[in-house]
Amino acid sequence: MKQIRKHITFANVMSSIAVFLVLGGGAAYAAKKIGSNEIKGNSITTGKLKKNAVTASKIKSNSITTAKIKNGAVTGAKVNVGTLGTVPNATHAITADNATNWSRYTTSGIVKASAGQNVPLLNLGPFSVVGHCKDLGSGEVEASMIITTSQVGSSMSAYENEYYNADFNPGLTPEIGYTVSGTTPESNDSYGGGAYYNAFSAASADGKTLINGQGTSAVYYYGAQCAFWAHAVNNA
Repeated sequence: MKQIRKHITFANVMSSIAVFLVLGGGAAYAAKKIGSNEIKGNSITTGKLKKNAVTASKIKSNSITTAKIKNGAVTGAKVNVGTLGTVPNATHAITADNATNWSRYTTSGIVKASAGQNVPLLNLGPFSVVGHCKDLGSGEVEASMIITTSQVGSSMSAYENEYYNADFNPGLTPEIGYTVSGTTPESNDSYGGGAYYNAFSAASADGKTLINGQGTSAVYYYGAQCAFWAHAVNNA
């Protein structure tokens, strides 16, 4: 012990203290100067991050990609609906609406008939439209179209036939469209452009059927003595 004390001098103690200060100060200095280049790649783990340490201001704009978002993480409450376009389900809904609109439309297509035949064309609610092909002799035929109702208190309107004030009732057979006849091709579409002569409308008393349509009658068209085509839309 005496031997150790013998070698401990003031100079030794001071030099030891100086070394300690240099080393300690260097470590502190180094801690303040460590940059991203001094950190080994993939060395900072999730467990080393302080809770709530990464804030919005520390995340680079446009740096988080779709692949980095957990499935189901973004809920409806987090979505600004106004920024969305037409999503698939909405497109499907639009398609369904269009299908509903088309379901209101009815057409007979082209229906051919021979002299003496009556052919059904349209059925909308209580209303039925029928085409009549009549033999006038000597090769002349007549094509006409009528509408009937099964509901009391209906109403209808067509060229030269008007039943208003709830007086179009079962048993009445008003014509719709202009009657045509001849031995050569002719149709009521050729009269005044057709719109005036073959348009018709009808309304049921219960308000469930309100149709607007057109009915065309023709003779010697499409290789037949009589031909008819009609269409209507239920606007109720």
